[in-house]
Amino acid sequence: MQDINKMKVHEIKEKLTELGVEFDDKLNKPELVKLLEESLDKMVSDELESKPKSYVVIHDFKDLKDNNTIYIKGDIYPRRADAKVDDDRIKELSSTNNKIGKVLIKEQG
Repeated sequence: MQDINKMKVHEIKEKLTELGVEFDDKLNKPELVKLLEESLDKMVSDELESKPKSYVVIHDFKDLKDNNTIYIKGDIYPRRADAKVDDDRIKELSSTNNKIGKVLIKEQG
């Protein structure tokens, strides 16, 4: 997308309409630019939040809370893509507060 500041008022209004953002037709260009920037930032933020986080195993372990599944360093956690792992379990495995006493997984960047 082109630089928002270089867009003409009608182009900004078209983009806002395309995004489904309601706006007052009487807004001036700086106000429209701000509204568009905020809308785009919110879209990016929402998209990032909706993506499930993925983790990689950094120390071999047997997951006692998942049918004794064995994880080897480098594996993806959880192994099944459809598995739901609660935040407390993620915190446990990504800290030293577990039976092994070592960080076992880390978030993939």
